[in-house]
Amino acid sequence: MGLTLFVMFASYAYTFFMGSIWIEKGIYNSAFDRDYKAGDILGCFFGIVFGAFSIGIASQNIKAVGEGKVAGKMIFDIIDRKPEIE
Repeated sequence: MGLTLFVMFASYAYTFFMGSIWIEKGIYNSAFDRDYKAGDILGCFFGIVFGAFSIGIASQNIKAVGEGKVAGKMIFDIIDRKPEIE
């Protein structure tokens, strides 16, 4: 749990750190044809936050797909089995 929270807060800190550097140095934002502004950095921050939450939510679905693969393997093993009596 501690590692998860560390990674989460470190990504937040990195976003704001790099954003402040981009604003201070006047880095060019080619998407909007101007320099970076505070709103661009906040948009990036919220994109990272929502992306991380989405990955966390998707873990339940990934688990279900894994269980489905195991069930499918068991079914195909039964289908491909050669009967002892012919």
